[in-house]
Amino acid sequence: MDLRPENFQSVAEIEVAKVAQRDFVVMVAGVFNYLCDTAMTAYGDGSAQDEARAAGAQIRTNSLNNLAELLQEFETNANRNGIQVLWAADAEEACQLVKGLVEKHQVKTISKGKSMISEEIGLNHFLEKEAGVKIYEGDLGEFIVQLRGTLPFHIVGPAINMTVQEIAGVLQQHIDMPYTEVATEIVSYVRTYLRDKFERADMGITGVNQAIASTGSLMLVENEGNIRWVTSAPRVHVALMSIEKVCANFADAFHLLGLLTRNCTGQAITSYVSVLNGPRRAEEVDGPEAMYVVIIDNGRSIAYQDPLLKDALRCIRCGRCGIQCPIYLRIGANPYGWIYPGPIGNVIAPVIMDLDRTRDLYEACTLCGGCQSVCPSGMSHLDIMTHYRQMKVKGDDRFGGTRICIKERSGFKILARGMQNPGLYKAGVKIARRFLNQRSQDGYITQMPGPMSGWFRCRDFPEMPEKTFRQRWQDELQEEARQTADRAVAHPEAAAQNEEG
Repeated sequence: MDLRPENFQSVAEIEVAKVAQRDFVVMVAGVFNYLCDTAMTAYGDGSAQDEARAAGAQIRTNSLNNLAELLQEFETNANRNGIQVLWAADAEEACQLVKGLVEKHQVKTISKGKSMISEEIGLNHFLEKEAGVKIYEGDLGEFIVQLRGTLPFHIVGPAINMTVQEIAGVLQQHIDMPYTEVATEIVSYVRTYLRDKFERADMGITGVNQAIASTGSLMLVENEGNIRWVTSAPRVHVALMSIEKVCANFADAFHLLGLLTRNCTGQAITSYVSVLNGPRRAEEVDGPEAMYVVIIDNGRSIAYQDPLLKDALRCIRCGRCGIQCPIYLRIGANPYGWIYPGPIGNVIAPVIMDLDRTRDLYEACTLCGGCQSVCPSGMSHLDIMTHYRQMKVKGDDRFGGTRICIKERSGFKILARGMQNPGLYKAGVKIARRFLNQRSQDGYITQMPGPMSGWFRCRDFPEMPEKTFRQRWQDELQEEARQTADRAVAHPEAAAQNEEG
């Protein structure tokens, strides 16, 4: 299956038919929503939770409003700690920088902590092809999808769509695990297998949850312990972060941490929270000899210049929006065609790729607002989605958006004029009713010729009734309402009893 954003519709048609997968994902989402909702009660009742989210949103606002200054402050303090800070304008430059570090330190084996930005830039594939190194993902879910060669199904749970039988089969095929469907035995085998790789790794690569500007520190969170291995055992540690992953101080970072974990896994705090302040010092027994941070733009600074799209950089990668989205829950991750599925993919994809390639993603959004209602960082998902659609209609060279064709523009102009003129609207309804209902089968229109064929390819539309509501009101309902009112005046006691009943 060719998984790219351009193939969203064709892949979605395949995925939506996977009923067992859909039911399982909906069940998992229900469990995690319950856990997250329960965890958020630590802040208090609904209003107190809203205040906690508002505080998180304000922290992200302050960070974004002062982004350049905070990044400079972080670089200064990180350098003081012995961390070398590198800057990359795009994915290609970031990959080349890491390749240069691999060659400089004669790296043969790399262990990795979970890092979405590394997947965004395609780092694993690049290093294996261009530098000839062997890379091992440390997160169990990421390790499984790495072996399988597929995209992560969710940014927090990369393999949540897989059955234990599928997981056992993948591990048996790729790392010679004796087939077992017992979860503890699977985990034990993989732990033993990866521990050997961690001990032998020359370089560890991780992401960054928060970079602390005031101290030049890095905060990383996890539950499996692999990040501790990746950041302490290898000779070299390389941390990758996008430009928005910086905050002013530890107070801000720990407030966001509380929101992140409660909206990610339903925990008050993850099993491991690491705060890294530089490479190993003379008196320390573990830690890397050299430590680097690569700060990656990859299209974000262009979005930052747009007052509304700047809001897309609020995301703290909790993944809560995904388990709220009715589209994601029904079609899964594959149709999105890259590593950020669901609402966050809809928001960030046009920034990193372009409006034309990702059109189906942001146009698939129903604008139900489920994602926005739970977002702990205060992102205005709906405004961003509608903004992308407006940009696509008008065309936008900054984000690779080609203006919609003359036929589509003309069609919408005619529709707008008809909606504004009562006479034209009535005439249009009559014409549309006749045209649509001629193609009705069993009360539904399932396909249409011409420019509407794409819309009906994946949607059914009920046939139009013979009378509009306005016509029914004038012909039938108005008289019925008048008679009801007259009876109420004539027999007020009976009317009162009916209301109580």
